[in-house]
Amino acid sequence: MSTHRITGKVDGQPIFDKPLDLSVTEVGGAVKILSPLEYHTDRQRRWYKGRCLKGLSDWSGESPEWWDREIKKRCSGLELLKKEVFLTDNGCPIGRLTTKGVGKRNMTLFIQEILSTAIKMEWPVTPPDPELRS
Repeated sequence: MSTHRITGKVDGQPIFDKPLDLSVTEVGGAVKILSPLEYHTDRQRRWYKGRCLKGLSDWSGESPEWWDREIKKRCSGLELLKKEVFLTDNGCPIGRLTTKGVGKRNMTLFIQEILSTAIKMEWPVTPPDPELRS
């Protein structure tokens, strides 16, 4: 999903840097307006899934899902992330750690843990922009 900067407001409605009709067609008719805080944490999650997990997967040959579990085990995922519980097809509850709904503070701490662990373990993780680490 692409993002577009809001350049102003008219009658309480946002004005985008691109015409809205182009933006709506790009995302399939759905528009979600994020607050600056939501935008920041969304970019942090995108770095984690798109750069960190994908890069480690390409480097090692393990799947991004494997790296997701490994990083969450090694990098304080249990303390910093949210637990999501859902039912399997046979009705058994299963829990997993997720970055959805995690705030800026915990995402920043999680990223710092990832970078520290990457240095110790010699993982080739490219850090995100400095603004995403603050």
